[in-house]
Amino acid sequence: MAMAVMRDKAAAEVFELSTGVHASAVVRAAVQLGLADAVGDEPVTLEALASAVGARQDTLGRFMRLLTAYGIFAEVGEDRYEHTPTSRALRSDAPDGPAGIIRLGGDWNWILWGLLAHSVRTGESAFQAHYGQDIFAYFDQNRQAGDAFQHGLSVVARREDPLVAEALPVKEGECVVELAGGKGNLLRAVLERHPGVTGVLVETEQALDTVDPALREGPLAERFRAFPGDCQTAVPGGGDVYLIKQTLHMWDDETCLRVLANCRRAAPPGARVVVVEQLLTDGPAERRTRLMDLHMLLVAGGRERTEKDFAELFHRAGLSFGGIRGEAGDLRLIEAVTPEA
Repeated sequence: MAMAVMRDKAAAEVFELSTGVHASAVVRAAVQLGLADAVGDEPVTLEALASAVGARQDTLGRFMRLLTAYGIFAEVGEDRYEHTPTSRALRSDAPDGPAGIIRLGGDWNWILWGLLAHSVRTGESAFQAHYGQDIFAYFDQNRQAGDAFQHGLSVVARREDPLVAEALPVKEGECVVELAGGKGNLLRAVLERHPGVTGVLVETEQALDTVDPALREGPLAERFRAFPGDCQTAVPGGGDVYLIKQTLHMWDDETCLRVLANCRRAAPPGARVVVVEQLLTDGPAERRTRLMDLHMLLVAGGRERTEKDFAELFHRAGLSFGGIRGEAGDLRLIEAVTPEA
């Protein structure tokens, strides 16, 4: 394909957007090959690098030439390369772990974005349409993809969960019930941040088998309880705060309403439901959330929501909208209150 030089500015901008997949593929391939981990503190020869990552020397040389054009590695002599700050960020041991997040999507993510027009036309999940099953059933059958997904989520959680625990409006002696909380990483952060609080994790039997060991053993175990089940069917009663982090955006409105109504029925009067999600708003940083909105459509038929959307969902579920109660990075803590008796 010829890379055309366009004199019309608008045409050039649109063309540049259309080739964004190329840059994504370059970064993803660098992570898949493990190049950043194969380069140490000293420059490395192309021959040694090819041997370390199991690649042909000639094609790797062509790839490294492109990576240096993006500022990923620097050539410091003929066929000798060293790290740049950008390439160091792709190491597995980098502080914010973007490599793990990049691996999270796997091959299925590339396939789904190629089906965006289908989902826009039909409103259907591209994942369901392509694979004939939902994403979690797929992960059950493809453990490598599932493990990469869970590892990527854990990288994100290490950054987000302490911020959510800090911002969570909870008082001494209250019980926090987390719905669909995976391994319980967020609930652990809440219990560590609030020593006078107890916690209940609602998850499937399979997920509870892999719960964070710190919740089962040691001092936190006395304040922790597991509740096996599906929050779309039922949730335990007696909670003061029902916590739902980045789960509702995977579901359509009717599924969300079932879960919220379960909370209303189970919770005592005046209990709070705290939903932790990104909010669709207007502003210069909004592109990322709008991309995530379409990503949720592709993956599970879900969506990101505005503050007004959440207020309407809560009202339909018989809850009172309590407003935005806190921030945790890009996430917002959106509160609903169960009606008084």
